[in-house]
Amino acid sequence: MAPAATRRPQLKHTSPTFGSGETIFIGGYGEVTEIADPTGAVRRLLALLDGTRTTEQVHRELSADFPEVTRQDVDEALTQFDEARFLLDDQQTADGVLEAHELKRWERNINFFGSFARMDDNKYDLQRRLRDCRVTLLGLGGLGSHILLDMAAMGVGHVRAVEFDRVELSNLNRQILYREEDIGKEKLHLAVDRVKQFNPHIDIEPVDLRISSVEDVTRVLEDADVCISVADRPKMEIANWVNEACVRAGVPLITGGLETQRAVYYTMLPGTTGCIECWRRQTFASDEVSGQLLQEKRDRQIGGDNAAFCPLVTMTTGFLIGELTRLVTGIAPPVAAGRLMELRFADYAMGESERWERQSDCPVCGPTAGADAPPSGLAARA
Repeated sequence: MAPAATRRPQLKHTSPTFGSGETIFIGGYGEVTEIADPTGAVRRLLALLDGTRTTEQVHRELSADFPEVTRQDVDEALTQFDEARFLLDDQQTADGVLEAHELKRWERNINFFGSFARMDDNKYDLQRRLRDCRVTLLGLGGLGSHILLDMAAMGVGHVRAVEFDRVELSNLNRQILYREEDIGKEKLHLAVDRVKQFNPHIDIEPVDLRISSVEDVTRVLEDADVCISVADRPKMEIANWVNEACVRAGVPLITGGLETQRAVYYTMLPGTTGCIECWRRQTFASDEVSGQLLQEKRDRQIGGDNAAFCPLVTMTTGFLIGELTRLVTGIAPPVAAGRLMELRFADYAMGESERWERQSDCPVCGPTAGADAPPSGLAARA
């Protein structure tokens, strides 16, 4: 963080100014801020915010034309602009944070992160957090193949990819890393090789494993900052195994999937949100019909409906890696923490489907279960 005296405030290129006369508009992201400027002092102030001047120099030049403007006025204006995410500090650079190749490859990412940054933030450091994070990805099917490729595209540096299955012809309507010539071959190494061709700088650890217990998940969570689970077999058990392992390890869980005509996803933060068992217990207690249906599905081992459509797969992938980005960089809180979000294909209506709280008597994550595990390495690496 640069001392306030050395900051060189710069108006972001993503916050252009418009208008003439006594009104100024600052635009960006589908919103426009309107500022009354009867004297022209604000327009002159914005023109001075090009990253070449300290705050003191900005005030000095501004007061030459508008002697009534005090240093306090300038400080208050800059504080308001900073809170609105209009400013960067030109002193914040990529030196010691990213290398030249990284700057060019993820230039558009960095500009995106810059739109969220304030003057005390370094937009280059937000990309560095993606590079340094460690993700365990469970499953390389429809969602997982998209997620692995997208993580490579966005600059995630370390992925442990877990898969056991082989390519089938019916996979190819949505599983983008495989081809017809791959039918019958193991997915794991095909996926890793093709993603490494796209981004040779990503570190991918392939794990050939069919998950069958909490202990299996616990082993592949070692050193992980985040777990993304899109494995779906065995349907009724795997969610419980992943949930319990993530709680024990203190690793945030991002997960979701398709239910024919809708996409769903949710995030579990150990020690903060309720876990999947909390959700189930709350449903049984508050919604008798849903509880009965869920129990019957478990008893009858009713799994998925074997329907999957690529557009919904792609949209779900975006939600999942969007949650990953929020958790790793801190640019915004996760959207789906402790709640099930859904997108319906019929009308693209997006909203909250269910919400749950951490249950004090939960046998998985409640305090009596001894589940207050240490947090993952995200905070330390941030």
